[in-house]
Amino acid sequence: MQSLKNVSQAQEKLVSEAHSLLKKALGKNFKSAGDLIYPPKSEMGELSLPCFSLAKKLKKNPVEVAADLAGKLKPKGPISSVEAAGPYLNFRADQTVYASLVLSEISKAGDKYGQSKVGKGKTWVVEYLSPNTNKPLTIGHLRNIFLGTTLSNTLKFLGYKVQRVTINNDRGIAICKSQVAYEKWGKGSTPKDKNEKPDHFVGRYYVMFNQKAQKDESLEELAKTCLRKWESNDAKVRAIWRQLITWVTTGYKQTLDNLGEKPMDFDYYESEIYQEGQDIIDEGLSRKILKTTDDGAVFAPLEVNYAKLPDKILRRKDGTALYATQDLHLAREKGKHQPDMSVYIVGDEQSLYFRQLFATLDALGIQKTDNLHHLSYGMIRLPDGKIKSREGIKKGTDADGLIEMVKKMAIKSIVSRHKELSKKEIEKRAHKIALAALRFYILRVESKTTMVFDPKASVDLQGQTGPYLQYVYARINSVQKKAKARVGKVDYSKLAHEREQDLVKKLARFPEAVGNVVAHYDPSELATYLYDLAKSFSAFYEEVPIIKSADKETKNARLGLIKSVQTVLGTGLELMGIEVLKEM
Repeated sequence: MQSLKNVSQAQEKLVSEAHSLLKKALGKNFKSAGDLIYPPKSEMGELSLPCFSLAKKLKKNPVEVAADLAGKLKPKGPISSVEAAGPYLNFRADQTVYASLVLSEISKAGDKYGQSKVGKGKTWVVEYLSPNTNKPLTIGHLRNIFLGTTLSNTLKFLGYKVQRVTINNDRGIAICKSQVAYEKWGKGSTPKDKNEKPDHFVGRYYVMFNQKAQKDESLEELAKTCLRKWESNDAKVRAIWRQLITWVTTGYKQTLDNLGEKPMDFDYYESEIYQEGQDIIDEGLSRKILKTTDDGAVFAPLEVNYAKLPDKILRRKDGTALYATQDLHLAREKGKHQPDMSVYIVGDEQSLYFRQLFATLDALGIQKTDNLHHLSYGMIRLPDGKIKSREGIKKGTDADGLIEMVKKMAIKSIVSRHKELSKKEIEKRAHKIALAALRFYILRVESKTTMVFDPKASVDLQGQTGPYLQYVYARINSVQKKAKARVGKVDYSKLAHEREQDLVKKLARFPEAVGNVVAHYDPSELATYLYDLAKSFSAFYEEVPIIKSADKETKNARLGLIKSVQTVLGTGLELMGIEVLKEM
C-alpha cells in the first residue's frame, strides 16, 4: 500500500483477501498485477487495481483485463463485490464486516491506534530550530520547530528511537555585528533596564548595526576584527559576547516554554565545537582530500566526483571558521548515535549548501550520503509581505508577537461565545487555541511550499484550521455528555448510512496517514487527513441523528463511531503538538 506498510488491521485483511483472489485468478501473472491503490471516490469501493501494467504483460487492453477479472473473481469474507470501472478493478468491502474490523481495532487500541513497531531497532537524529543567536525567533523559526516536533513525535509513535538535536549558532560575523553595536551604543544597559525581553534587546542592536553600516563602512571591518579577536580568545570580547548570548538564549527558552516545546535531547553550541571542525579540516588537508586556494582558503573539491557540485569553501582565507566548519564536527558527534537517518530541517535557500555538506561528509568518511536528508521548507510570509531581519523584524512576524496577536483573536472569539467564563479560563483556552492555530495552519502546507500565514484565517472555526479541529473534538465531547450513555456491545450493521460508512473508511486510513509523515517527510499529509476526517464528521453530524436515533442499538453504534473519531482526532493532534479542548 505504501513504503512503511503502516496500515490498519482492516486494510491488511482487505489487501490480503484481494491479493488472494487475484493470485487465484492470475496464477503466475500475479506478480505483474501491480499495486493496489485507493479509488479516487469512496463510493467506488475500498481498494482499486489499475490494470495497465497487467494489460501490458498480457498484451491486452486494460479495460478488457479489468472486465475479464471482474467476471472471474469470486469475492468472500471482508470483500463483498468486485467491479470493473474502465481500466480499474474496484474491490468493495462488506460494510458491516469492515466497520467491525475498523472500530473494534480503534476501541481496543485507544490512543495507540495507528502505532506500530516499524521503526524498532532504528535510530533517527532530527536536527531542527538551530537559530542564529543574535535576534528573536521569527515565524520562520516556528515553521522549523513545528516540522521538527511533528516528525519527531511521529517517529517515536512508529517505534523509532529519536535523538532531537539543535545547534545554537552562537559565534560568527552576525553575532559580532550585534556585539559591535552594543559596545558602541549600548552604554552598559541591560534588558531589565529597558524592560525588554532579552532576545529582543540583543536583536535591536543587530538591526542598529545594519542600519548604521549603510552609512559607515568602517563598522563592517570592526565586526571582522571582533570575530578575529573572539577566535583568538580575547578576554574582553569573550566576556561581552557571553553576556549577549546568555540574554538571547534566556529569551529563547521563554518563547519555547510558551510554545509548550520540550527541551532538546542534545543542545550543541557552535562556539564549543567549531575548533574540532578546524581539526577535521586540517586532517582532510593532510589526507589530501581537501585543498587550498591561492589566497589560503580551504575547500572541498566536489565538481569532479559529486555530480558537478560546486566546490565548497570550509575555512576563510584569514583562517576563521564558517557554518560548514562546525557542521563537519557536529555530523561526527551525531554519528556517535549510529543513526540510520540523520535529518536536517533547514530552509530551502540552503539546499545547495546541504548537497555540498553531504558530499563533503561522504568524501571525508564521516557519514554516507544515503543516511542524510535535508528536510527543506519554503519561506513564510504574512499577507502584507516578507519578514525582514537585517532591517528589523516586522511587527507580528517575531514568534512572541505572533503568538500574542493570534491569542488576542482567540480571546475575542471565546468572549463572543462565552461571556460567563472567568478571565483565567478565557486566558487558558485562548492560549491553547492560539497554539493550535499557529501549528496547524503552518503544518497543513507542504513544507517546500512558500506560504502566507494569515493570522485571522488561522483562528477561523469554519476553516481548515487547528481551532476547527479542536471545535469538532469538543462537539463530540458535548454529544457524549448529553447522551449520558456508555458505549456497550456494538451492532455494526446499524452503521448503514452513507456518511457513517465514509467515516469508517477514513478512520481505517489513519495509520497510513501517520506513516506517510515519515515516508514522505511531510506532516502536511497528517494535517490534511485530520481536516478531512473532521469535515466528514461535520457532514455526518448535520445529516444523521445521534442522540435521537431510531432505536437504542443504532444510537449505541453511532456513539461508538463518534468516539472512534474523537480518539483518532486526539491522537493525530497530539502528534502535531496540539492540545485538544473538551469545551470551546
